[in-house]
Amino acid sequence: MKKFLVILVSVLLISGCSLFSSSPKKAVEELFKKYQNLDDEVVSDLELSTEASNYESEQKESYMKAMKMQYSDLKYEIEDEEVNGDEATVKVKINVYDFYKANNAADMYLEEHPDEFLTDKVYDAAKFLKYKLDSLLNMDERVDYTITLNLSKDGNKWVVNELDKTTLEKIHGTYNYEEE
Repeated sequence: MKKFLVILVSVLLISGCSLFSSSPKKAVEELFKKYQNLDDEVVSDLELSTEASNYESEQKESYMKAMKMQYSDLKYEIEDEEVNGDEATVKVKINVYDFYKANNAADMYLEEHPDEFLTDKVYDAAKFLKYKLDSLLNMDERVDYTITLNLSKDGNKWVVNELDKTTLEKIHGTYNYEEE
């Protein structure tokens, strides 16, 4: 009976410790699940960035819809995790809609069909922006990126460090992969 209790207590201690500590991999999974589940924090950040734009109300709604589609359909696979004391890196392969390609195709369409974006014979930026946003919403081609996220340990919890511009562009699908 004592042996059983020792084993039971050992199992509970080991599993209990794993419940209270996180790993870099788990922290990254939590981050991407926040994107996929359109967590309040992610949507709030998206709304703030949209408010800072010069978009009109309808354009903001279209942009928000496109980005929410991007986030909720984001796919990821953790490829590697390296821990060095209180610092870690996690290498992740992500798959997102190719908004970079959609933006480029829209720009090329504008060059080839400028008359379609005129109002009273004057270029109408709002008309073109609507076209561009519709292109994002209709994008079904996807692209793979590999990103490396840096993490720091805060107590017993791993925290993903602030994402750099390139990483965010890759998550948003707007990264210029032609310049690599």
